[in-house]
Amino acid sequence: MVSKSSRKVIKDRRNKDNSNNAANDKENRHTLSSRIIASSEYDSNVELLDVDEVVHQHNNSNTRTTVAEPRTKVLFDKANEKKLSRSSEVWKYAVRGHNSNYATCCLCDDHTRISTNNGSTSTLRRHLILKHNKHELVLPTAKRRRAQSSIDRIRKQQLHNLSIGCIIRDSRTFNDLTKPGIRRLLQEVVPGYDPPNRYTVIHRLKRLHAFHHKKLIEDLRNVVNISITIDLWSNKQMRSFLVITGHYFPADSYDLRSTILNFSTFDKQHTSAEISRTLEVKLKELNILQKFTHVTCDGGRNVVSAIDNMNFNVKRVWCVAHRLHLTITNSLGFWKMKKEDNEDNTMNEETDSIHDIDGQEKDLIDIDEFEDSHDMDMDIINDSELEDNQPMDATDLNDDEELLSDIMDEEIIDNWTEDVNESCADIIMDQEMIVCLLKKCRGLISKVKRSTTLALFFDNERKKLNIKRSLSYDVKSRWNSTFTMIDSLLVLREIIERLFNYKNYLLLKPKQRENLARYELTNDEWNLLSDLHFVLKPFFHATTVMSGSQYPSIGLALYLITRLKHFLQRHEAKQNLIIKRLKQLLLAKLLFYFEHDYEQMQLLKMHAYFDPAGFSALSDPEKRLIEQNIKILAANETLETTEAAATALPNTTTAMKMSNKVNRHEKSSRTAMDMFNESIGELTQETTCDPNKKSTIIDDIRSYRTYAAQFNLKHKPDASSSTVFWKIYGKHFSILGKLANKMLNVPATSVPSESCFSVSNFIGRKERTRLTGENLSSSVFLKDKIDT
Repeated sequence: MVSKSSRKVIKDRRNKDNSNNAANDKENRHTLSSRIIASSEYDSNVELLDVDEVVHQHNNSNTRTTVAEPRTKVLFDKANEKKLSRSSEVWKYAVRGHNSNYATCCLCDDHTRISTNNGSTSTLRRHLILKHNKHELVLPTAKRRRAQSSIDRIRKQQLHNLSIGCIIRDSRTFNDLTKPGIRRLLQEVVPGYDPPNRYTVIHRLKRLHAFHHKKLIEDLRNVVNISITIDLWSNKQMRSFLVITGHYFPADSYDLRSTILNFSTFDKQHTSAEISRTLEVKLKELNILQKFTHVTCDGGRNVVSAIDNMNFNVKRVWCVAHRLHLTITNSLGFWKMKKEDNEDNTMNEETDSIHDIDGQEKDLIDIDEFEDSHDMDMDIINDSELEDNQPMDATDLNDDEELLSDIMDEEIIDNWTEDVNESCADIIMDQEMIVCLLKKCRGLISKVKRSTTLALFFDNERKKLNIKRSLSYDVKSRWNSTFTMIDSLLVLREIIERLFNYKNYLLLKPKQRENLARYELTNDEWNLLSDLHFVLKPFFHATTVMSGSQYPSIGLALYLITRLKHFLQRHEAKQNLIIKRLKQLLLAKLLFYFEHDYEQMQLLKMHAYFDPAGFSALSDPEKRLIEQNIKILAANETLETTEAAATALPNTTTAMKMSNKVNRHEKSSRTAMDMFNESIGELTQETTCDPNKKSTIIDDIRSYRTYAAQFNLKHKPDASSSTVFWKIYGKHFSILGKLANKMLNVPATSVPSESCFSVSNFIGRKERTRLTGENLSSSVFLKDKIDT
């Protein structure tokens, strides 16, 4: 800072300059600048002490001199005189103001104030160079960098495109490539290349968003119909987002495509009216408002009402994965809140939601009891990192599945916690046993993870036994997290039993050991965990299939639900009574959430018919009923096509007469047995196809039954069954193929939307707190559009 005496000199000099004539004005300003520079040359690097004249220190008079005399300025460097040479050259032409974030240019007539925020002189230096031609202030390093840039413009643009794509695809921070380590690596690989900084990335991100949004509109222009999924999500900062994904077949193709249509902030009330209005606006922007036919969503009441109240002929499909979630959590009472006995009420309650464990988890931990607890997590290996020989039989997760599993580790808010029954009013004995067991398991896991002593014991024992699994929490919004918790306990049973056997030898206080002993599992409780694991294992794998990167068709979902139903209905003689009771509980809720909703179930069966996997899950009466409905749909499609093309068709009376003759001949060649089989819906009889004869819907249905049966003999049901089948045989179905194009683009779950939220949650982690909603939305929108 400029000393008080120096500021007084500046003020007096300015007053004097204003009173002088114009002829002396220039000379006075030059003198002023020189004196200011002399007094402030070292302000930015050394600490200065102002020493007034000795006469002012020893003057016995109480009066002050009325005439301003020049004061002697003594500059003293307390640190080291060598540091004086480090003062920036810009201070020869400027002086700092009262506010250290601004400086005054001494060369400007109006004494322009220049920003020097946080001590930076870049803006001031640029001002002096550009406005006052002080080219000697150009930094040598800048000249050297400019001279070393040997990359041509086209090559630099290619590298920038790769860098931006890397940041978007890998969800990296915008300044990731400019960090010292990465920058040094890039300089070795591509000498002279300077990666884009965060401001360049943000600028390019906006341009890419606009480009791909326009390209998406062009891609959807020739699409006949499209299905969407929609969902709302709020993160732990209570920032809300809306996502819409689209699923469609391109014209004359059975190559199913899925993409993010919109990902944006939703800064409105989550009412059905606002959701409907926003959805309509977003679809209008893409020119597909009249093209979307189905909406897949979860059971959130506001979303359901928003879809049902839209004035369009749109059918709503309730997410099968969400219904499966409710089936399991409510049948087994995973989150029912049991009232505690009086003696249990004296124990500490833990209600913080660090891992989204709600208020039912009492008695989890008394932090004050554990002096060595540092709220640390000793999970060296991620819970999802399993070897092939681990009991869960899980394979390596792909990126989308891994991101979706992140929901279990983060505090997110969605509609999957709605309709989860937490009331204990109707709790039965079997559910009560499960509630008590899960409560004890959650408490044990919490104690181990929050105590350094217990966590280190677990870690050492896992290394001895070469076990890579670790204990994992469960959350209310994902039922499969409870299965993962149970599985981790069973895998680590030997270590858990060792913990309780050696608890007296650990560095724990008596009260700590007593508290820990409350969570020791008995043999009966271990057996109940094993029974739960056995019963829930098929549901876990079914959920994994539904949550894969290849989004399941409705046909595959119906196949899975049907097979689960058969599993619950089948009772082996060797199965114990507890397993049978668990199956009965699950079966009752499975029927309630799926088959009792007649309208939704019929919709699922209609769509499943066109998927060989779903076709195999239908009974013969169900197939015949669906085929009758298909004939009606085909007739309506034919009528609409005929009416639309009636004016454009030439007179084909002769051709029609010829066709009638062929039809009469065909009818006369059909036997009574053929007509009987047709009347009861048995259309598997193959007939010779006349190439000159136009196929009918009956011919298509007959052929489809044959081809679907052959396909199922050669292929196992999976997420790609439907598209593979129609790519092979689609050319044989002139009428049924058009209907299949409408039916097979409907996702069975809202996992596409959930996956987007997992991506956004991953991007917006702690190190990305500065990320705006707009930039986050653009990053998620572009993630599936940047070429891999």
